[in-house]
Amino acid sequence: MIAFVRGCIHQTGPGMAVVDVGGVGYRVFVTERCAANLSVGQEVLLYTHHRVREDEWSLYGFLSPEERDWFELLMGVSGVGPKGAMQILSATEPAAFAQAIADEDVGFLCTLPGVGRKTAQRLVVELKDKIGPLQGRIQPTAKPMASRPAEAAGSGVAADVIEALVTLGYNERQAAAVVQETLRAHPEAGVEDVLRWCLRQLAP
Repeated sequence: MIAFVRGCIHQTGPGMAVVDVGGVGYRVFVTERCAANLSVGQEVLLYTHHRVREDEWSLYGFLSPEERDWFELLMGVSGVGPKGAMQILSATEPAAFAQAIADEDVGFLCTLPGVGRKTAQRLVVELKDKIGPLQGRIQPTAKPMASRPAEAAGSGVAADVIEALVTLGYNERQAAAVVQETLRAHPEAGVEDVLRWCLRQLAP
Protein backbone atom coordinates (compact mmCIF):
# COMPACT_ATOMS: atom_id res chain seq x y z
CA MET A 1 0.00 0.00 0.00
CA ILE A 2 1.15 3.56 -0.73
CA ALA A 3 1.13 5.56 2.53
CA PHE A 4 2.43 8.85 1.13
CA VAL A 5 3.90 10.43 -1.98
CA ARG A 6 6.60 13.10 -2.01
CA GLY A 7 7.41 14.95 -5.20
CA CYS A 8 6.77 17.91 -7.46
CA ILE A 9 3.30 19.00 -8.58
CA HIS A 10 3.15 18.41 -12.33
CA GLN A 11 -0.52 19.25 -12.90
CA THR A 12 -3.56 20.33 -10.92
CA GLY A 13 -7.26 20.18 -11.69
CA PRO A 14 -10.63 20.11 -9.96
CA GLY A 15 -10.23 17.68 -7.08
CA MET A 16 -6.97 16.17 -8.30
CA ALA A 17 -3.24 16.65 -8.70
CA VAL A 18 -0.51 14.80 -10.59
CA VAL A 19 2.63 14.38 -8.48
CA ASP A 20 5.94 13.68 -10.24
CA VAL A 21 7.83 11.19 -8.09
CA GLY A 22 11.15 10.31 -9.69
CA GLY A 23 9.77 10.71 -13.20
CA VAL A 24 6.56 8.79 -12.53
CA GLY A 25 3.31 10.76 -12.38
CA TYR A 26 0.84 9.73 -9.69
CA ARG A 27 -2.71 11.02 -10.07
CA VAL A 28 -4.00 11.81 -6.59
CA PHE A 29 -7.55 12.82 -5.71
CA VAL A 30 -7.53 15.72 -3.24
CA THR A 31 -10.07 17.88 -1.42
CA GLU A 32 -10.86 21.34 -2.76
CA ARG A 33 -9.15 22.82 0.30
CA CYS A 34 -6.00 20.84 -0.47
CA ALA A 35 -6.13 21.76 -4.17
CA ALA A 36 -6.24 25.46 -3.26
CA ASN A 37 -2.86 25.04 -1.54
CA LEU A 38 -1.13 23.33 -4.48
CA SER A 39 0.57 24.87 -7.50
CA VAL A 40 2.56 23.49 -10.44
CA GLY A 41 6.24 23.11 -9.58
CA GLN A 42 5.62 22.97 -5.84
CA GLU A 43 7.33 20.29 -3.76
CA VAL A 44 4.71 18.47 -1.73
CA LEU A 45 4.20 15.59 0.68
CA LEU A 46 0.73 14.05 0.52
CA TYR A 47 -0.41 11.39 2.97
CA THR A 48 -2.39 8.91 0.91
CA HIS A 49 -5.14 6.35 1.16
CA HIS A 50 -4.52 3.69 -1.48
CA ARG A 51 -7.83 2.20 -2.61
CA VAL A 52 -7.57 -1.01 -4.61
CA ARG A 53 -10.51 -2.39 -6.55
CA GLU A 54 -10.69 -5.10 -9.17
CA ASP A 55 -10.93 -2.57 -12.01
CA GLU A 56 -9.16 0.46 -10.54
CA TRP A 57 -6.42 1.61 -8.18
CA SER A 58 -6.95 5.07 -6.70
CA LEU A 59 -4.92 7.39 -4.49
CA TYR A 60 -6.55 9.97 -2.20
CA GLY A 61 -4.13 12.55 -0.83
CA PHE A 62 -4.16 14.80 2.23
CA LEU A 63 -1.91 17.44 3.74
CA SER A 64 -1.90 15.73 7.15
CA PRO A 65 -2.23 12.14 8.41
CA GLU A 66 -5.08 13.32 10.66
CA GLU A 67 -7.18 14.41 7.68
CA ARG A 68 -6.49 11.06 6.02
CA ASP A 69 -7.76 9.33 9.16
CA TRP A 70 -10.97 11.39 9.02
CA PHE A 71 -11.39 10.35 5.39
CA GLU A 72 -11.02 6.68 6.27
CA LEU A 73 -13.47 7.05 9.14
CA LEU A 74 -16.04 8.69 6.87
CA MET A 75 -15.59 6.01 4.21
CA GLY A 76 -16.65 3.43 6.75
CA VAL A 77 -20.09 5.00 7.11
CA SER A 78 -22.78 3.22 5.12
CA GLY A 79 -23.70 5.14 1.98
CA VAL A 80 -20.84 7.67 2.07
CA GLY A 81 -17.95 6.17 0.07
CA PRO A 82 -14.75 7.94 -1.04
CA LYS A 83 -16.47 10.58 -3.18
CA GLY A 84 -18.84 11.53 -0.39
CA ALA A 85 -16.02 11.61 2.15
CA MET A 86 -13.99 13.96 -0.06
CA GLN A 87 -17.00 16.25 -0.55
CA ILE A 88 -17.53 16.46 3.20
CA LEU A 89 -13.87 17.21 3.90
CA SER A 90 -13.87 19.84 1.14
CA ALA A 91 -16.84 21.62 2.70
CA THR A 92 -15.93 21.75 6.39
CA GLU A 93 -13.00 21.71 8.79
CA PRO A 94 -12.50 18.54 10.87
CA ALA A 95 -13.08 20.55 14.07
CA ALA A 96 -16.49 21.78 12.95
CA PHE A 97 -17.47 18.35 11.66
CA ALA A 98 -16.38 16.62 14.86
CA GLN A 99 -18.31 19.09 16.98
CA ALA A 100 -21.43 18.57 14.86
CA ILE A 101 -21.17 14.81 15.39
CA ALA A 102 -20.65 15.24 19.14
CA ASP A 103 -23.63 17.62 19.33
CA GLU A 104 -25.76 15.38 17.07
CA ASP A 105 -26.29 18.49 14.93
CA VAL A 106 -28.17 16.84 12.07
CA GLY A 107 -29.19 20.25 10.72
CA PHE A 108 -25.58 21.30 10.15
CA LEU A 109 -24.64 17.93 8.66
CA CYS A 110 -27.51 18.26 6.17
CA THR A 111 -25.90 21.44 4.82
CA LEU A 112 -22.86 19.45 3.64
CA PRO A 113 -22.77 18.37 -0.02
CA GLY A 114 -24.29 14.98 -0.69
CA VAL A 115 -25.62 14.61 2.86
CA GLY A 116 -29.36 14.18 3.28
CA ARG A 117 -31.19 13.70 6.55
CA LYS A 118 -30.83 9.89 6.59
CA THR A 119 -27.12 10.09 5.84
CA ALA A 120 -26.67 12.78 8.51
CA GLN A 121 -28.37 10.54 11.06
CA ARG A 122 -26.15 7.62 10.05
CA LEU A 123 -23.06 9.81 10.44
CA VAL A 124 -24.07 10.64 14.00
CA VAL A 125 -24.99 7.07 14.95
CA GLU A 126 -21.92 5.43 13.39
CA LEU A 127 -19.29 8.03 14.29
CA LYS A 128 -20.24 9.44 17.68
CA ASP A 129 -18.39 6.72 19.58
CA LYS A 130 -15.40 6.72 17.20
CA ILE A 131 -14.37 10.36 16.96
CA GLY A 132 -12.78 10.68 20.42
CA PRO A 133 -9.20 9.70 19.45
CA LEU A 134 -9.31 11.86 16.32
CA GLN A 135 -10.74 14.88 18.15
CA GLY A 136 -7.70 14.84 20.39
CA ARG A 137 -5.43 15.17 17.35
CA ILE A 138 -7.16 18.21 15.80
CA GLN A 139 -4.87 21.23 15.83
CA PRO A 140 -5.81 23.55 18.73
CA THR A 141 -6.24 26.54 16.41
CA ALA A 142 -9.12 24.77 14.70
CA LYS A 143 -11.11 23.89 17.81
CA PRO A 144 -12.71 27.26 18.66
CA MET A 145 -14.34 27.45 15.25
CA ALA A 146 -16.91 24.83 16.15
CA SER A 147 -18.20 26.60 19.25
CA ARG A 148 -17.71 30.25 18.29
CA PRO A 149 -17.62 30.41 14.48
CA ALA A 150 -17.42 34.18 14.06
CA GLU A 151 -14.63 34.57 16.62
CA ALA A 152 -12.62 31.69 15.21
CA ALA A 153 -12.74 33.05 11.70
CA GLY A 154 -11.40 36.35 12.98
CA SER A 155 -12.50 39.93 12.57
CA GLY A 156 -12.58 42.34 9.65
CA VAL A 157 -13.34 40.70 6.31
CA ALA A 158 -14.19 37.31 7.85
CA ALA A 159 -16.62 38.74 10.38
CA ASP A 160 -18.34 40.92 7.76
CA VAL A 161 -18.78 38.02 5.34
CA ILE A 162 -20.06 35.66 8.05
CA GLU A 163 -22.58 38.29 9.14
CA ALA A 164 -23.74 38.72 5.54
CA LEU A 165 -24.13 34.96 5.04
CA VAL A 166 -26.08 34.54 8.27
CA THR A 167 -28.35 37.42 7.20
CA LEU A 168 -28.97 35.51 3.97
CA GLY A 169 -30.11 32.51 6.01
CA TYR A 170 -27.00 30.32 6.13
CA ASN A 171 -25.98 28.39 9.25
CA GLU A 172 -23.33 30.35 11.19
CA ARG A 173 -21.05 27.35 11.70
CA GLN A 174 -21.20 26.46 8.00
CA ALA A 175 -20.60 30.09 7.02
CA ALA A 176 -17.53 30.31 9.27
CA ALA A 177 -16.05 27.12 7.81
CA VAL A 178 -16.49 28.29 4.21
CA VAL A 179 -15.15 31.78 4.97
CA GLN A 180 -12.10 30.32 6.69
CA GLU A 181 -11.34 28.06 3.73
CA THR A 182 -11.79 30.92 1.25
CA LEU A 183 -9.53 33.30 3.18
CA ARG A 184 -6.88 30.60 3.49
CA ALA A 185 -6.77 30.39 -0.30
CA HIS A 186 -7.20 34.15 -0.87
CA PRO A 187 -5.85 35.94 2.23
CA GLU A 188 -5.75 39.40 0.61
CA ALA A 189 -9.28 39.33 -0.82
CA GLY A 190 -11.87 41.94 0.14
CA VAL A 191 -15.38 41.47 1.49
CA GLU A 192 -17.15 41.50 -1.89
CA ASP A 193 -14.83 38.92 -3.48
CA VAL A 194 -14.89 36.61 -0.45
CA LEU A 195 -18.68 36.82 -0.23
CA ARG A 196 -19.03 36.01 -3.93
CA TRP A 197 -16.71 32.98 -3.69
CA CYS A 198 -18.47 31.75 -0.55
CA LEU A 199 -21.89 31.99 -2.19
CA ARG A 200 -20.59 29.89 -5.10
CA GLN A 201 -19.41 27.19 -2.69
CA LEU A 202 -22.68 27.26 -0.77
CA ALA A 203 -24.87 27.12 -3.86
CA PRO A 204 -26.84 23.83 -4.06
